[in-house]
Amino acid sequence: MANYNALLNCVNSAVPGGPTNSVQYNSGSGNLAGVGPLTNGQVMIGSTGGAPQAQTLSAGSGITITNGPGSIIISNAGSASGAGLYSQVMSTTPTSAGTGLTTWLNQGSGVVTDSAVGMCIDVPSSGSTANFSGRYMAAPMPPYKITTLVAVTRNSSSFSGVGIGWYDGIGKLHTLNYTTNGGGAPIFQVLRWTNVTTVSAVDVASSANAFPQPVWLQIADDGTNVSFSFSQDGANFLPIFSVAKASGFLGSSGYSNIIFGINPQGSRTLGTVMSWRQN
Repeated sequence: MANYNALLNCVNSAVPGGPTNSVQYNSGSGNLAGVGPLTNGQVMIGSTGGAPQAQTLSAGSGITITNGPGSIIISNAGSASGAGLYSQVMSTTPTSAGTGLTTWLNQGSGVVTDSAVGMCIDVPSSGSTANFSGRYMAAPMPPYKITTLVAVTRNSSSFSGVGIGWYDGIGKLHTLNYTTNGGGAPIFQVLRWTNVTTVSAVDVASSANAFPQPVWLQIADDGTNVSFSFSQDGANFLPIFSVAKASGFLGSSGYSNIIFGINPQGSRTLGTVMSWRQN
């Protein structure tokens, strides 16, 4: 009888669990249970201390997932139609929330919109005087780089500038601006702002090479130095200025916020963030 009962237990424990096409697993004491049947694209995923689960893969930023019968296709969304020439270096379409640039500095009559091509800040002319207005977020922990593709819409005979940089959270800024040079060919400038209406110094100004739009701007903090760079292709960058944080304009603790903004000097100015990457 002992042999008979042992054989009977084997037969009973071998009964499949779940409906037809379920995936079998040991549910304890040698018994079988089933998960599924699985739908297109589902896979078995472990769950610590529990039974495995049927789940689909989730797409991260810049990734698309297409599920089919017995297949999963994972693709780079940046190479999709619309990314064009910059497909290998473009991010997904930036938004205020997606970039983290959600807090205004000196908003005035400025507005921000999330459009089909990216986040756009629109600021009315400040006349002949400087008046920096922008959106900022807390800086990540170093080391990091922030890379953005910027398009600017303006009609200025003065010094309209759009750029990216750091804000100390009190009043001072250190920015890389793509600036109309008194209405001439655009240049890059690294500017020290004592406050939103006062440029106290120009760390560096590029040659008047025009630099056709859109332009790539990059700032970086490696924990010891902060730096400003630009590019025309989004992959290869030319450093324009670097300084040790300890002796930088904002001080060792002042490079605490990332800001994207506009100095609408001489013209209503629109600055559009068309790509935004943090690494």
